[in-house]
Amino acid sequence: MTNILVDIGNSALKWSSLGNMEKPRAYLHDSKSQLSSVLVSDLVKLSFEEAWACSVAQKSLTTQFEELVGRKGGKVHWLRAGDRFEGPLTMINEYDSPSRLGADRWFAALGAASQYYGNSIVLVQFGTATTVDEINFKRDRYVFLGGRIAPGIDVMFKSLKERIPALNVSSGDLVDFPRNTEDAVTTGIIECQIGLIKNAVEKLKKKSDHAPVIVVLTGGGIESYEALHRCAVDHLPRAHINTNLVLKGLALEVQNKR
Repeated sequence: MTNILVDIGNSALKWSSLGNMEKPRAYLHDSKSQLSSVLVSDLVKLSFEEAWACSVAQKSLTTQFEELVGRKGGKVHWLRAGDRFEGPLTMINEYDSPSRLGADRWFAALGAASQYYGNSIVLVQFGTATTVDEINFKRDRYVFLGGRIAPGIDVMFKSLKERIPALNVSSGDLVDFPRNTEDAVTTGIIECQIGLIKNAVEKLKKKSDHAPVIVVLTGGGIESYEALHRCAVDHLPRAHINTNLVLKGLALEVQNKR
């Protein structure tokens, strides 16, 4: 029997076994309120006792997952952001209401801190929304300072299509001087995302005393958009791409509870 880690987002569910986080499985939801039928089929065949999970998805999705695990005789432990984490590292949560911080942001922050210890971190998650969080390293501990939430890349594209049909928007290329509508839209959207990150970097540099400031990129969007990947690497100093941080943060929490 095994224990699994589960990250349920607005668009997809990702899971891995507690002992093998480097090879997670990801499943796009069938709809906004329906888990992937392939996921359901796969989990029915899997033997596990406990699922340690976080979710920012609709209640219907978390309920379906809980019922699926229950039918197998297992149990789901729902993990949420706390006001601090004490374990292999220390992180203080300075969000006004720590319990309202998205669990994915908190556990990704823990995962990033464990992977890049000693650096102050601008953590960027590309998903349905783009979140840009600032995590300051000071005197052997981390402080989660908060962050920004903006529409994700797909949401930006869809918004333009819905609100300005005459644009007839489709994906183009990222170029320095866009000379057609497709390139203009793609370049504008990608550079909006990069500009948001650069601003957060400058703010954190002013706050961080001596720790180097790095950028850590995660989430499905960084894998889906080659243009974003290329622009991030070209224009963000000390950028690292790590697509499995939420699960790594969940693992820290689970191991700390044992």
